[in-house]
Amino acid sequence: MDHELYELKITLEINRRELSRWQNYLDGDDGDLAKHQTFLTALHKQKQLKGVIEELDQRVEKLEKEREEIIQLIDKFNGLNQRILKLKYVEGLTLESIADELGYSYSYIKNKHAEIMRMIRFTKRV
Repeated sequence: MDHELYELKITLEINRRELSRWQNYLDGDDGDLAKHQTFLTALHKQKQLKGVIEELDQRVEKLEKEREEIIQLIDKFNGLNQRILKLKYVEGLTLESIADELGYSYSYIKNKHAEIMRMIRFTKRV
């Protein structure tokens, strides 16, 4: 999730910079792309980029909200369960990597993770 957020934010920045390059160069903005195109082409490209930026902003907002919800859920756990969840869903480690880092067997961590996920699913249904 963090990786996707990072990539989305980079993509957002790229699109915002491109939008500024399409904006009217007569107003003192960068506008280097707009000055080589017709006014209507520049307007169309600006509209298109604004749509892309809006979609990316919404996706970033949604992911940040989901990330916060995940962190709040993880904070409800403690001990080994919390460490497994943080390493898996915040740090992005695989269960094999978590087993290595925590000094447990892969099968134990896999079973423990499955148990935690059953608890989470059960509490969501209640």
